[in-house]
Amino acid sequence: MDEVNYSELLTQYYADDIDALSKYIQYFEARGGKDVASDYDGKQGKSDLRFPVFDSMLLRFTDEASKTKLMDPNYMYGYRSAHISTVKQESDAIIHSQPKDLDLLKAILSRYVLEGRYKGSRWIEGAERKVFLNILVQLRDMKKEAIIH
Repeated sequence: MDEVNYSELLTQYYADDIDALSKYIQYFEARGGKDVASDYDGKQGKSDLRFPVFDSMLLRFTDEASKTKLMDPNYMYGYRSAHISTVKQESDAIIHSQPKDLDLLKAILSRYVLEGRYKGSRWIEGAERKVFLNILVQLRDMKKEAIIH
């Protein structure tokens, strides 16, 4: 079985996508995971039906991320194979990830970006739990490290 060259993946195959999404690190750092959405409660006064109105930068990020090679529509397989079933396990997996965990980072990012299309709270969770920020930082740092070596 061929060994995967993660340095090559990070510096060539995913390089443009990582660079494109890295510009959002500052946004997620500045927001601190807060104020990425507000409730719309109607123009004519209060409404019983409330839904989130997302910050335009968060919408740009999720739209751009959804078009990258970093998206994995089979993201739940990544969760199952890594035995991730809690928020803490997910957070630990992101923070302690190494280049060999690239597929897992893709799976986690994909879950939050793709599920957010039909479950709006997922994008808010991704920002509030710093999932987006931590994955982007990890990918950027892994790519930099791969370039050095």
